[in-house]
Amino acid sequence: MTIPKDVLRFEVLLYLSLLLDALSAAFFGVGTDETSEATRQFVNLLSAVIIAGLFVLVWLAARRQKNWARWTLFGFFVLTAVLYLGSSRDMTFGLRTVIDLVSLALSAVAFFFAFTAEARQWFKS
Repeated sequence: MTIPKDVLRFEVLLYLSLLLDALSAAFFGVGTDETSEATRQFVNLLSAVIIAGLFVLVWLAARRQKNWARWTLFGFFVLTAVLYLGSSRDMTFGLRTVIDLVSLALSAVAFFFAFTAEARQWFKS
């Protein structure tokens, strides 16, 4: 069975979003200057595991037609968007913020394609 175009767009856009997240975490790191090295390493490892898990969920949704994976990803997206908007007052505008916004926008467009009629039919079968 061939993958519908909207599901393929969903998959590609989410992979691009996750790639941006991984690059952002790799180059900008997490934490402040006061954070200990052990804490930074743990948070970086945790970020890598979460991103890898999300890659697997995208694969399950797009290639294995797992509707629960699509809804799980959507739940994470909504949670991320709410947390990002809630903390936007405290953020400084910079390259990392732009990358995060682009990643969030890619995810939003991906979920538009994930819930089209063509995609819903794919996930029903």
